[in-house]
Amino acid sequence: MTKRRDGVGAERGSRMHPRRRFAVVEVALVVGLISAGWISVPPSAQSGASVADGVFTEAQASRGEATFRRVCSACHDTGEFSGGRFRLTWVGQTAGDLFDTIATLMPEGDPGSLTPAQYAAVVAYLLQVNGYPAGESDLPTSLSALRGLEIVAAP
Repeated sequence: MTKRRDGVGAERGSRMHPRRRFAVVEVALVVGLISAGWISVPPSAQSGASVADGVFTEAQASRGEATFRRVCSACHDTGEFSGGRFRLTWVGQTAGDLFDTIATLMPEGDPGSLTPAQYAAVVAYLLQVNGYPAGESDLPTSLSALRGLEIVAAP
């Protein structure tokens, strides 16, 4: 064994970069925590369900557009919630995260004042604006069900 400059022993011929070694340890730690039950994998990662699977209807997105125009457009335009901005903020999150954020913060001055169905319709509208396909069923209003739908890069 040879000593590196930082005093940590290293086997001769070991060429693994310190960052890679750290990443390997990090992955092992996460796997250990998951198997011990100390952290859990989001339902979307377990089920593979995503907003690209047609999780809202055209009619629901239309209701969401009407709500957005009536309630949200006084302060926001759809450009704030589409394209690159949307991808950077929401890809990797869940529809439940989006729903919860909107429901707990909006409308400004009166958060939580819309019904769960209205918030879900606004989420459906934002998904439609971002190119996600409509399906046969309305987006659910249950936060736990919405947390099972991962927001992935638009098809």
